[in-house]
Amino acid sequence: MTSFVDVLIPPLPEPFSYRVPKESSAITVGFRVTIPFGNRKTFGYVVSKSNVSSFKDQPVKPNKQEYLLGIEELKKDKIKSIDPSFYELCFAPSQLDFFKKVSEYYGSPLSNVIDVAIPPTVPEKSVKSARIIKEIDTALLKGNKAREIFADIKKAGGNLSLIEISRSHKNCNPAIKKLTELGAIEIDIKVQSDSYVSSENSPSWAAREVSLNPEQETALNIINQAQEMGIFKTVLLHGVTGSGKTEVYIEAAAKALAKGKGVIIVVPEIALTPQLIDRFKARLGNNIASLHSGLNKRIRWDSWKALLDQRCKIAIGARSAIFAPIENIGLIIVDEEHDSSYKQSEGLRYNARDMAILMGQLKCCPVVLGSATPSLESYYKARSSKFTLSTLNSQFAINSGLKIEVVDLRQLKPWEMASQNISPMLLKTIEDAVVKREQVFLLYNRRGFASFLQCDKCGETVQCPNCSVTLTYHNFKNSLVCHYCGIHVAPFEFCSVCPDQEKPGALIKRGGGTEKIFEEVRDLFPDVIVDRLDRDTVSNIDSYKVILDRVRSGKTGILVGTQMIAKGHDLPNVTVVGVIDCDVGIHMPDFRATERAFQLLTQVAGRAGRGDRPGKVILQTRMPEHPSIVKTVERDYVGLAKIELGHRQQLGYPPFSRLLRIIASSENEELPQSFLAGLKVLALRLINERQMKVTVLGPAPAPLQKLKSLWRWHLLIKSESPSAINLVLQSLMRIELRDRNIKLIFDVDPQEML
Repeated sequence: MTSFVDVLIPPLPEPFSYRVPKESSAITVGFRVTIPFGNRKTFGYVVSKSNVSSFKDQPVKPNKQEYLLGIEELKKDKIKSIDPSFYELCFAPSQLDFFKKVSEYYGSPLSNVIDVAIPPTVPEKSVKSARIIKEIDTALLKGNKAREIFADIKKAGGNLSLIEISRSHKNCNPAIKKLTELGAIEIDIKVQSDSYVSSENSPSWAAREVSLNPEQETALNIINQAQEMGIFKTVLLHGVTGSGKTEVYIEAAAKALAKGKGVIIVVPEIALTPQLIDRFKARLGNNIASLHSGLNKRIRWDSWKALLDQRCKIAIGARSAIFAPIENIGLIIVDEEHDSSYKQSEGLRYNARDMAILMGQLKCCPVVLGSATPSLESYYKARSSKFTLSTLNSQFAINSGLKIEVVDLRQLKPWEMASQNISPMLLKTIEDAVVKREQVFLLYNRRGFASFLQCDKCGETVQCPNCSVTLTYHNFKNSLVCHYCGIHVAPFEFCSVCPDQEKPGALIKRGGGTEKIFEEVRDLFPDVIVDRLDRDTVSNIDSYKVILDRVRSGKTGILVGTQMIAKGHDLPNVTVVGVIDCDVGIHMPDFRATERAFQLLTQVAGRAGRGDRPGKVILQTRMPEHPSIVKTVERDYVGLAKIELGHRQQLGYPPFSRLLRIIASSENEELPQSFLAGLKVLALRLINERQMKVTVLGPAPAPLQKLKSLWRWHLLIKSESPSAINLVLQSLMRIELRDRNIKLIFDVDPQEML
């Protein structure tokens, strides 16, 4: 009987019907297949299979030229067949429901969701080896090469890869062929699919056994009870830094594995995966799959396949790990759940934390959200009993004597500073730590050497030609760089826009960044090894590990970095943390600015004093009275939450509403505003017809009005009703966008407002 499949072809929204050849009858839901489409071949994902074609039901959209071409071709040849030369299982059929929910939630075509979820496929890699099957008299062999090769194979235990043989013996093929013909050896071909498993043992610093304290036991019991009952429950694990949240994660994961279930653990950044994997390996073994974009394609695909084939049951990775193809999920963990990095900033703008909760609902399993500084949305839901709150107040690793002191930079004259950015108090604190051979973290949440160049005559700054921002000066590269579009410009000495071009003003370096702090600290402490950790020094996960290993081994005395140094590091010899400028980010045009400043300061403060020595934190600021700084000093998350939730409720912002941000951009400066004005009229008509309680704000220029040469305006749609937001989203996305000069983005639950 003939079988038919519906195939989704990214980025097209509707599936196409294809016939399944008899020799490819194994193809079913979840396979990636090669298909004829128009006058070319492409790939697609099988989303249904039946004995009846759904060809007649396929909708036609007149503005999709390529889609029409495919329909016409199908009409000519009726139903075409899948190319039998290549097809491969790429996702578990049980994942399709989750993909559909994600598609519906974010208003993105299902084909895009699947394409984002699945890593690039890599052909199977086979390894050939020579294996001895019969002893022979090597004296009978002509030539020394065959005798030497046979001896090498024997020395290796009777089996040696052809790659190893060829490294030692050039032009070895004739000798290998002779040994094969004599029946001395045979060639084994083994498909290599276990490159995801690290052969390294977990490091000595990773604890093998841990006794949980009463608070940890209580949290674990809540999670395990949900596992035993097989029910969905979201547990907010609110634990101060160093309270042992990771130990709870590991014990809960062990419980899931004992029940034959799988576990997904997501972290906000790729750089945090190695140390978390090390801690899990120390207790649960080496068979852990890592999933993130920083891996090479071979390891990433092997990890995916190991999970898909159920050879591995634990996936650890950044936000994309939420799509891990684990068939029988028993537990989902989101570490540092507050982090905005969980939100994808382009393409499918999903939030891995929110999708973890959605998956937990579908799979009927507990979801653990862990943080020392939970997002106000999660905290509010926990206080409203939508989530279960479990609190860890006992400092499992941190010395309770942590001191946080504030330096008011307004009270210091420039000549009183130890350097341009280091205050006398911070200098003295670092000196004391250096004498005791303790380590220091210095955070400045800006990259580069100077924030901008400014004319000393007319005051103008050097702007990016493509974006509404100043260019940052990087001393190491001697280059002006835009951190948004990536443009590099050679620095110039004099102002190019001065009214008096005969005698233009000189460009002076203003502000600072991690590169500047790094140089200042090296000058102040020439005998101390100083390292820097930011996006400029870390090009991949290996370079990150190199820097962190130097810190862990004690070679690095002072580490300067951006927010990368604030997250997840458990380094007992770090006793001093200095924040160069606490005010960075406080004035961002974003209703979450205060919350994020508090989270960053609290997280980085938690890196100090995690061992048996007391820690000290120095906060340098020009706004010591700001709530984010006051509450950091008081270590009062609940107090900060109370203040901020009061503001949010007055303004109707999350968690008291859901948001939809619509961004229109164009090379034409006037077009986005007029287009969004028309879109607003349509939105208001729908809202009035359905009598929905929905507010539409704008259109207004985006705070970052020009980005990558495109002018940007936005609309903000607010409602207490998630279904109302979804209805507006679905309705507006169906509008035919005929003007190719406009780029439109629908951002559901936006995490940044720039």
